[in-house]
Amino acid sequence: MELAIHRTVLLDKKGLSLVEVMIALLVLLLVSLAMMQTALMSIEANTKNFLRDEAVSIADMRMTEARTWAATEDTFNNKLVQEGADTVIERSVRNKGVVPFGTRMSVIAEPVRGSRQVTIRVSWQWKGETYTHTITSLMRRPL
Repeated sequence: MELAIHRTVLLDKKGLSLVEVMIALLVLLLVSLAMMQTALMSIEANTKNFLRDEAVSIADMRMTEARTWAATEDTFNNKLVQEGADTVIERSVRNKGVVPFGTRMSVIAEPVRGSRQVTIRVSWQWKGETYTHTITSLMRRPL
């Protein structure tokens, strides 16, 4: 008997009402909007991290140049003291075009006797904000 009652309840159902369909569509819309916003935030965070990685790479490249100059007595005294001009290095960013990274090398002579303190500052702009990355190294005079 119970089986017959359940069968008649299922057979009497004609389908979904318009209100039920609209509520289902609204829920689907809200879920998809939330997922799209999450995806956009994820893409933005990945791009910022990629730009920071590029800045670290550029700073490392410039510091390697300074270490090369510090390897000989002549360039240690002349080249490291003369540096200081801004240098712009451009890097291509995934489907975003070319981003210019400004680098500045500053040298403090003899913070410790017979040495130079070299600071590399890399700056870039992304979506109206300016970001910087700075590294500092102490280089001794070659023996």
